[in-house]
Amino acid sequence: MNSTTKIDRSSINSIFIIVVVSTLVLFFFSSLRHSLFQSGAWDLGIFDQGVYLISQGLLPLSSFTDFHILADHAAFILYPLSIFYKIYPDIHWLLLIQAVALASGAIPVYKLALQQGVSNNQGYLLSLIYVLSPLIFNANLFDFHPDVISVPFFLWAVLFARAGKTLHFCLALVMILSCKAVFAITVIAMGIWLVLFEKRKLMGLIAILVGIVWLIVATQFVIPLIGGASASTVRHIGRYASLGNSYSEILINLFLKPNLFINKIFSIDGFVYLLLLFTPFIWLLKNANLSPLLVTMPTIAMSILSDDPAQRYLANQYPLPVLPFLMLIAISKLSSMEFQKNWYFRFIVFWAVLAFVVMSRLNLFTGQYLTFTDTWNANNEAIAMIKTKGSILTTHEISPHVTQRPVVNLSFSSKNYNLENFDYILLNTRHPGDFSDRNYALSLVEQSKKIPSFKLEYQKDDVYLFTKYSL
Repeated sequence: MNSTTKIDRSSINSIFIIVVVSTLVLFFFSSLRHSLFQSGAWDLGIFDQGVYLISQGLLPLSSFTDFHILADHAAFILYPLSIFYKIYPDIHWLLLIQAVALASGAIPVYKLALQQGVSNNQGYLLSLIYVLSPLIFNANLFDFHPDVISVPFFLWAVLFARAGKTLHFCLALVMILSCKAVFAITVIAMGIWLVLFEKRKLMGLIAILVGIVWLIVATQFVIPLIGGASASTVRHIGRYASLGNSYSEILINLFLKPNLFINKIFSIDGFVYLLLLFTPFIWLLKNANLSPLLVTMPTIAMSILSDDPAQRYLANQYPLPVLPFLMLIAISKLSSMEFQKNWYFRFIVFWAVLAFVVMSRLNLFTGQYLTFTDTWNANNEAIAMIKTKGSILTTHEISPHVTQRPVVNLSFSSKNYNLENFDYILLNTRHPGDFSDRNYALSLVEQSKKIPSFKLEYQKDDVYLFTKYSL
């Protein structure tokens, strides 16, 4: 124990450097993406508006979804995050918190490695493998999601369970469950794994019990009571419509119509998803302890069974709960290897770097993310002219820059708006963004010009800002 403590203390600076550098890199690229007008209402704008309203003591009713922010995933973690907005309301808090959360997972990875008898240098290697994971970088780029905060706490939970620290373990579970209600299923799976494979019966039973209780409370009480049927059923069950029209029907079909599930599980789409998911860690799958994969089953199953292909993209937050348990396999793999195999460690580093270069979305900064640069100045100048917290109609990509107000609506081409209900109308007709097209954006501009209470405040590079004035 003394030697381990001594190693930990002498290694603080090295791990601190890994975490700080990773945080700065992640924060830089997510902030750059946002400044280039590549972030969107879904989901950066949604969470920025929600956290801002909470910080102001207002009801966090999302004008994008038309229901309470907690009715989405019962993400209570958003309430303590609002403390930062009380200091100074800025959307970059969310991006910074996300970067810190993701990068800080390197700390429990290192500690878990030492706990398994891995050397300091191998612990550093594992921490680097973690921060180089494409899942980390890609999820960080995809706006903001409270899901990311759970990643280090899954690792801390396992560390505390193995160390027999019950209170710390319970606090880690609370943090995980406060990020997303569906993580209760992963917590249950983790509890089963702790009982069966880690022989941590008390910790495992706690996880199973807490997971079951929170799953019932969140899905049957919190979300329906706050958001109604549209939030608790229609919004998410639609992703599994091919399996049934309700959660109970899906469960029944699992036994009565197993072919519905089998066809998805053994589909080419599902195979490609699994291949891409495990490719960065393919080096550890041979002769390794694969029991932690049990905990990843809920995440993998929900992704493969979903009708929404976005859940199988590695460019978003959905696969993140898999990463902590892949790292556990990596730790056990290295702890069982012979130290003489230096060539194998060099291969691991090479493979981790190669996977990051090939699978991360870093290349978007040389292509897709530069598409709005021709109207970048105009967008920023128009936004600077919005002086109040009045309601606004704007595009998907501009919206996160103006979401700190009670009402922000998007210019969906499929909707008809009463433009007089807005205090501002801000449109980029050259780049109307997702959910719209140029002709529709131009029609909104023409309609706005005909409304007497509106004044064309700004026009440049096909960017228009209309402001309502009292007659």
